Amino acid sequence: MIEKRYEAAIETARDIEMIENVMIQTVTTQMAFSSMMDGLEKGDYIIPGFQRMYRWKETQVEELAVSLVRGMPIPPIYCYRNREQQIVILDGQQRIFSLYLYFKGKYLRRTKNAFVDFRKTTCAESGLWECLEKSGLKDKTYYMRYKESNGEEQCIDITYNHLSDRLKRKIDFAPLTIVIINVDSEEYKEKTLHKIFANLNIGGPPLSSQELRNGIYNCKFYEMLYDLNDHNKKWRVLYSGNPNADVNKESKDVELLLRMCAFKYYVKGKGEKFVLTGYKGKISVLLDDFSERARKFDENQIKIYREALLSFFEALEGVSGKNKGLALVSLFVVWDRMENKPYITKQKCKDIVEGDGYRSTLISGTSGRSEIEKRLRSVYEQLSRYDS
Repeated sequence: MIEKRYEAAIETARDIEMIENVMIQTVTTQMAFSSMMDGLEKGDYIIPGFQRMYRWKETQVEELAVSLVRGMPIPPIYCYRNREQQIVILDGQQRIFSLYLYFKGKYLRRTKNAFVDFRKTTCAESGLWECLEKSGLKDKTYYMRYKESNGEEQCIDITYNHLSDRLKRKIDFAPLTIVIINVDSEEYKEKTLHKIFANLNIGGPPLSSQELRNGIYNCKFYEMLYDLNDHNKKWRVLYSGNPNADVNKESKDVELLLRMCAFKYYVKGKGEKFVLTGYKGKISVLLDDFSERARKFDENQIKIYREALLSFFEALEGVSGKNKGLALVSLFVVWDRMENKPYITKQKCKDIVEGDGYRSTLISGTSGRSEIEKRLRSVYEQLSRYDS
């Protein structure tokens, strides 16, 4: 039986069906545990690029393994078939990945802040084992605790490869519920599946706004943002103060890069005239609208944004995430529009964000259109005083 939250998610996707005449159908089937693991080994099941990071704790994986061994029901896995007839996991990758870790007798080597980033193209195109190997693994023994009739608590080893043949056969045939979603329109298939993905995750652990965008709008432009976010040392310093800092698990760093690009796109005007177009009162809506547009960017458009960001990073001297109130979005938008682009030092940043002109735009709120435009003008006036 399909859970109510999944039914609601699929119903929400019918908005697209009604508007674009798209037919959505679901097929529910049972898959044996061993067949599922064999499919993962062969690459028949893959994690798409729009999935969230894997970040289940070691205890969570062990609890799921115990549920499997005890024959307790496991929530369904929602999938669709791609053009290569692979099963793409739309929802449930945390459970699938955890079951696979149990099957292999492994867990991530890093116990603190351990995660696997499914957004990477390599993970999207390859099997789970490659993602695991790149993330670093350690051997793990899985245990199950139970109480005997006398009330004494016992602990037994349930690691898959340590099980007796009899118990292993029982687990091998344990059924996993698979729900395959079919969308009959190739043109709207991706958009529909992304919509379903966003709504499926509403009922689970809360996703940040940017994690949802990563899922709904994943595209070449987003891959460019991920690459800068993960590998550009200057950006890591700007965001966190540490060139080797881990990426933010809620994608707040990616969201900041996205904001910079979105404002570059929507802010119009010449010189000191700044007009924020396309603004509907909420930054989140602006970022969603820009992300939708960015899905259609060609390689040259993406290159323009990438080079603009890289040039801006190089223009900042001694500025890092340790400096509070960097105002990076405003600085980037203004600096990018200037003919004579000045270097921006830590002191210049401080002069700008602590100046009366800039601070006055923060008093009545940070998201009003007039405040945003005033803030940009204030940054422009200050930057214009510096030589390039």
